[in-house]
Amino acid sequence: MGGWGSGGGRYATKLTDLRKIDLTDLRRLNMLQPLGRRMFYWSRNGKRVASVQMEYKAHALILDYRVRNRGEDWKPICEEIPFSRTTQNFGGARLWFVFLSCGRRCRAIFGGDYFRCRKCYRATYPSQYEDYPNRLISRTQDVRIKLGASGSMDEPFPRKPKWMRWKTYHRLENADEYASAMFWAKLSEHYEGLLSD
Repeated sequence: MGGWGSGGGRYATKLTDLRKIDLTDLRRLNMLQPLGRRMFYWSRNGKRVASVQMEYKAHALILDYRVRNRGEDWKPICEEIPFSRTTQNFGGARLWFVFLSCGRRCRAIFGGDYFRCRKCYRATYPSQYEDYPNRLISRTQDVRIKLGASGSMDEPFPRKPKWMRWKTYHRLENADEYASAMFWAKLSEHYEGLLSD
């Protein structure tokens, strides 16, 4: 599973520390059309925390934003992230971001001071530092949030959205039951450890 330093260590940049721009989100927000400059926002708990001005061109996405390090002045940055297109089996083309630094095609880019791919940042997933039960619980909480619930393991599993297939819903529901059992087992193990101390 990789050699020394392959995981980046606990001080490595994590994807949750970076701002993400995904082509799927841009398509859903109707931002992949030449309509001039538009704002893209990130929010946390309903409050806007960051923004970038972007403009779609046929060959690239133009990003215009400002960054600053603690105690320094704002620095304006204008970046052009080129596109690549691959033809699909049944017609049409799939859009990708392309990075000249690493030559990779990717669907999502991540911004710190500059927007790059995950590999360029050597960014790690938070789950890489969790053991199997915690990773399973985190994944289940993410599924609950995507289905419109709070992510709390105390609440019942959310109802099936109209757009989801029953087969997919039952698979997620079964995985949730397994993760819930693991969650409560870990919680009781933790309390038993506290009581025995």
